[in-house]
Amino acid sequence: MDLIYLFKSLMRRKWFIIISTLMAVLAAFLLTLEQEKLYKSVAQIATGFTISDQVKLKDESFNIYEIDVKFNNVIEALKSPRVLGMTSYNLMLHDLENPDKAFRTLSVEEKKYDAYRQLDRAKAIAILTKKYNDEQLLSSYVPEERKILELLKIYRYDLETLRYVLYAGRVQRTDFIDIQYRSVNPELSAYIVNQVCTEYLRNYESSRNQLTVQNIETLKKLVDQKRDELDAKIANIKAMGTLDVSVESSSKLEQISNFENRLADEKSINNSAQLTLQQIIIRLADMSKTNSQTSSTTSAMNTELTSLRTQMNEAYSDYVNKGGNDAALYAKYQTLKNDYKTKLTAMASAAPSTTTGNTLADLQQKKSDLELQIKSSAQNIDAYEQKIRQLNSSMGAAASRGANNLALQKEVELAQQEYESIKSRYDAAVNNKIAPMDNFHQILFGQPAVEPEPSKRLIIIALAGMSMLVFCCIAIIFLEYVDLSIKTPTQFLKVLELKLLGVVNRINFKHAPLEKIFTDPNLKKHNTAVFRELLRKLRFEMEDSGKKIFLFTSTKPREGKSTIIKALAYSLSLSKKSVLIIDTQFPNNSLTRDFGAQPVLESFSSSVDDFNVDAVKQLVTESPLPGVFVIGCEGGEYTPSEILKPGNLLEYLKTIAHQYDYILMEGAALNDRSDSKELMKYAEIVIAVISARSSVKQTDKEAIIFLQSLQEKLGGAILNFVEPENIDI
Repeated sequence: MDLIYLFKSLMRRKWFIIISTLMAVLAAFLLTLEQEKLYKSVAQIATGFTISDQVKLKDESFNIYEIDVKFNNVIEALKSPRVLGMTSYNLMLHDLENPDKAFRTLSVEEKKYDAYRQLDRAKAIAILTKKYNDEQLLSSYVPEERKILELLKIYRYDLETLRYVLYAGRVQRTDFIDIQYRSVNPELSAYIVNQVCTEYLRNYESSRNQLTVQNIETLKKLVDQKRDELDAKIANIKAMGTLDVSVESSSKLEQISNFENRLADEKSINNSAQLTLQQIIIRLADMSKTNSQTSSTTSAMNTELTSLRTQMNEAYSDYVNKGGNDAALYAKYQTLKNDYKTKLTAMASAAPSTTTGNTLADLQQKKSDLELQIKSSAQNIDAYEQKIRQLNSSMGAAASRGANNLALQKEVELAQQEYESIKSRYDAAVNNKIAPMDNFHQILFGQPAVEPEPSKRLIIIALAGMSMLVFCCIAIIFLEYVDLSIKTPTQFLKVLELKLLGVVNRINFKHAPLEKIFTDPNLKKHNTAVFRELLRKLRFEMEDSGKKIFLFTSTKPREGKSTIIKALAYSLSLSKKSVLIIDTQFPNNSLTRDFGAQPVLESFSSSVDDFNVDAVKQLVTESPLPGVFVIGCEGGEYTPSEILKPGNLLEYLKTIAHQYDYILMEGAALNDRSDSKELMKYAEIVIAVISARSSVKQTDKEAIIFLQSLQEKLGGAILNFVEPENIDI
């Protein structure tokens, strides 16, 4: 929407806006005329939230969001029912106990309330004193206490009044909280802010002490419980033993290695003894060999055998010491073991030569010794194998016990942490009881104000006027945006793609009849003069078109077609033109009624041969306007094609047009009826009349599309009922 149109729309309603603004200013002036003078008192409380020079139980970082939450909590506590309730009871006790120095003096109307007339002063003082000392609120369910609550409302000491007037807020970027109160009595304002601080500190102290005692008792129970659990777990791990499993495992591996070496040695000795015994048995049968050869050979083989056995044992010890996972050492051990067995076999084969020089008694004695050695070696082998099995079994048990010890140790550590956490909280609670961390105290006490607060009447009145001015402007602009009607020629060209033939402004014909608009020289009002000039422009467009038969139609009813036809007919008659008006709007024959014309259109019928122009003159009614003639119709709910007979008057319009300069016809609205479409074949040019007060709907768009399809036969559209100030927009 154009800004110029909005501005003109506001200017068009300027008196409404001015009157509304003045009424708002007057109302604000009257409402503030009897405004009471208020006296303000201010008190301040230091919270200690941001002070860093106090003793800390633990290191804490400065959290600005946490500080804000703490300040909000304190402010809400200052306005809590408990704090304001105690303040209210204290104020009421002051006025009841000191009627001569009461802060409030009731008016005559206020003293008529039942709560004041039926007041038992001594009983009310006793109830309020008890409630104040016990820090309990009055109950509306108790009749006597309900009466006191009603009395508080009369004195305006009730919670709602105090909470509404009292202000509590943080002084920005400081550690202080402001408490402000305004009342008609300066002493009352000072008393209330100081009493609110006192009641808050009192309530905070009692709540903190009660909460601290409860916390200490609860934490003490938790400390004892966690200590008992820790002691039980320590006792359990002591019962399981505290042996280092890794050390125990290393010792057992070393023992297993030693026993395995001994077992290998015993097996070697046993094998050697068995082989030697076999050789002796063979030597006993073969005594023919020389003793010297046997002795030298046996001595050399024994020396080499001893060396191999030593190397084999060393290789096995290295293998065991390195965890039993080294494949190279194990291969070395197997190689030496095979060499040892080979040498041992060779020694056994050479054994008879060693006994060559021995006597039969010596060989038999040696045989007995070897048999005894073999038995002893077999027993040692069994003992070593049993010991090795025992050590392997104990290794598995040690590993299992080590896992249990680790789990128990973790349980003990967790229990120790829980105990220390609860113990630290318990110590902090005890320390806070002895030396509280919060440092609430009142640093500024309220004093009675000497002068009242500024009334700010001028500001209130100015705001009232400005608010009403802005509201009216916004409301008018909103209504203009909501209104979808075609108000200006610019809006017409944007919404409708039709040629704008002319514009006609809105005019009241009751104050200015049509005849006077054109003839009265004293009628020089702006609207009538504009109307006259706009009609002259339309008259020129009609004359310039070169056409004589015009059909006026519209998209919807009541768009002003009849008025436009009458005004144009009169304007044409002033330019010495003869005009014939034919009323073809059968549903509403307003032209026929206005001019008193004969309703003969439906009944006329003539063949081409019988048609005579002079006969038509008998049907014409001369109007009061000079040079303007009218043919009327009876009217009804029918269309031209239904009521007009063959050879009707409209079929001879071109012939009749030689007798008149212009023929004007009016058709019904296109949205509702098909009359105009049936009449278009008789007209040379069609002109649409559209009201600026109408909005374009879907049915209107369909009618406009039909008009556009007429192409050259469509002469254009006339925008009717335009406000004079919107014509140039």
